[in-house]
Amino acid sequence: MLKEDEVQERAGLKVRALSPGFGAEIIGVDLSRPLDDNMANAIRDIWIEAGLLLFRDPDADDEAQMRLSRLFGEMEPAATADMNDPNNQFMMTLKYDPADDKPRFQTDYHFGGHDRAGYIPWHWDQSFMPTIVRGAVLRMEKPATQLGRTGFIDAIEAYERLSPGMKEKIDGMEVVYHFVTDFMQCKYGVPADLRALARDTPSGGTKYDFPPVVHPMVITQRETGRKALKISPLQAQYILGMDRAESDSLLAELAAHLTDERHAYFHDWQKNDMLVWDNWRMIHHAEGVPLNVPRSARRTTIMGDYAVGRYLDPTLDRNRAVKRIVD
Repeated sequence: MLKEDEVQERAGLKVRALSPGFGAEIIGVDLSRPLDDNMANAIRDIWIEAGLLLFRDPDADDEAQMRLSRLFGEMEPAATADMNDPNNQFMMTLKYDPADDKPRFQTDYHFGGHDRAGYIPWHWDQSFMPTIVRGAVLRMEKPATQLGRTGFIDAIEAYERLSPGMKEKIDGMEVVYHFVTDFMQCKYGVPADLRALARDTPSGGTKYDFPPVVHPMVITQRETGRKALKISPLQAQYILGMDRAESDSLLAELAAHLTDERHAYFHDWQKNDMLVWDNWRMIHHAEGVPLNVPRSARRTTIMGDYAVGRYLDPTLDRNRAVKRIVD
């Protein structure tokens, strides 16, 4: 991996490291037109190595984002149809407007000295589903003027930081996940000073009912054989088959290890930056924005299934048709 801020040329691309352990900026790619196969393959190879890619172009638009998204696989629309572009089911708008009288976000929160809208704790997308999307592309149309960063942590690097004894201990363990919208109910990976704020106007958020699912605690990256600590703190409930007190203690220890922000990359958005993350490897979170600060982003979701999740209820077919949601 490149050293932080080091720039190298690879397959005709300029590549700059975003952090000491993971992430890379691809510099100078023109996404206003189709890319040739060699360049597309090189970008995908760097993505597998780095886990997170940044493309920085203030003139990037929906067309460029769609072109970039297709490099990594087929796309799928979000289940939240009211957030999808009426002319493009694959393009979702994630917007916070302080003047909105029917806010999308279920609850506003306070921590770290700030009241915030749009805060989402550390997670990987769709951990409450047995099938897991491959990744996503997020483009920031209107960056926040305060806060608004998106954080990323590499679960491969987190696994490699575990002691040999802990790696042996958790081998073969599975974690049960259940859908959570009230972050005050999260057991792991949230700030100690987190509190929910009272709201005069209730949100217009959709209600979902997802049965509990099970995922392995450790997975192996198919392309490289590297192992990842596959825990999503936001939705994690307990370790399957373990005494609850012991499970709570171990999950708290592992979640604290995984979400150690000394190993995180926090992205300060510029207009129309695009980030592509590997959802089978990275966890991420949104630090939110002050309640008086607007922000607007566009997101596409890359379809995929790592094929090792299942419903806790063995009578449920993991491939059954259900509403999906991006968390």
